[in-house]
Amino acid sequence: MSVTELHRAIPQRIVRGAILRSDGCAVGLVTGGAPAWDLRSRESKARLAEAYHRTLLAQDAPVDIYIIDGPPDLDQEMTELYRRSNQAGHPTLTAVLDDMAAYLEECAGATASRHRQTIWAIACSDGPVGARPRTIGALLSANNVAGSTPRASALLTEAVERARRLADALMALGGSPQPRLLEAEEIARLWFRLVDPVRAARYPLQGVLLERIRSVVRDR
Repeated sequence: MSVTELHRAIPQRIVRGAILRSDGCAVGLVTGGAPAWDLRSRESKARLAEAYHRTLLAQDAPVDIYIIDGPPDLDQEMTELYRRSNQAGHPTLTAVLDDMAAYLEECAGATASRHRQTIWAIACSDGPVGARPRTIGALLSANNVAGSTPRASALLTEAVERARRLADALMALGGSPQPRLLEAEEIARLWFRLVDPVRAARYPLQGVLLERIRSVVRDR
């Protein structure tokens, strides 16, 4: 993907739990884990599978489910280290905590250690959503650029609400880690990694592209 194509594919808006694509389609995004299966009886597994199936059918729109390889989830640890660094009050301790956080950030982007991440996606659009995408990278990228629509904000709000209802329903099934809305910054990193994996693996988000991403994340 060329830089020009990448810039054209940047979403109009990214908020907690949803993305508004450049073609005006909003997509709600939930991540989390599956319930513990190992210690369940066959009957219990069957009941849980039936409840999960009913949960998906009860949503207001079709739900796409993707399982992707992702970097280790170290966001909470890095946030805590940076918080302690800001409150340390001693230059040496601040430097040590910053170095630890930087090391975790480097580990989070490494390809050697990966984990499986499940993402549930709900698309909201004024018109037909079109063919169901086979990859989440295709889902997060606009198939065509139609520009903003008068109901863009309403569609984004609807996508967030649908994603929140789905996360609550999945949480009731006992998934681990608990299903939750994807944070806006997580969505931005995920979009970049899936839309252009070659460039994302070689270059961090920086320069003009980073500023464009920041602008759509801040535009709430």
